[in-house]
Amino acid sequence: MRERRRDYELMFIISPLRSSEEDITTSIGRVHQAITAAGGEVVNTDQGAPWGRRKFAYPIREYAEGEASRRAFSEGFYVLCHFSLPAARIPDLERSLKLNDAVLRYLLTLVDARGQVPPGSPSVALGATASANGDEAVEDDEEEDEGEEDEFEDEDAEPEEA
Repeated sequence: MRERRRDYELMFIISPLRSSEEDITTSIGRVHQAITAAGGEVVNTDQGAPWGRRKFAYPIREYAEGEASRRAFSEGFYVLCHFSLPAARIPDLERSLKLNDAVLRYLLTLVDARGQVPPGSPSVALGATASANGDEAVEDDEEEDEGEEDEFEDEDAEPEEA
């Protein structure tokens, strides 16, 4: 029985100790090897803008290679990777990411294929139909509001004496 392959997105941060271009390329290659060793196929990798070297919102304390205590890192190199992999092989991939000294943090998410435009393809003009539908909905709401105002005006009127 063949396992169903799913599309995943992996965002990982490479340690700033690996600052040279060669070290970054090697670290990305190790992650790609871990994906292919788990039976996956890398679709694309994005390390350009807006990713690349960025400052963190807060310092991350992590063990550096060869050091006995944790070190505070304030920046890192962000990489976004899209790949497909059988769902049963995800624990193997996560284990290899945790053991990789170059990876400070990672976030692995399942890409929902329903209603998604694949990366790199031209966008469909869904915005135009959505805004047209949104305008109609606003007009309907305005008509309902006018009816509600009449009701409130009647309530504010002074009671008539008989």
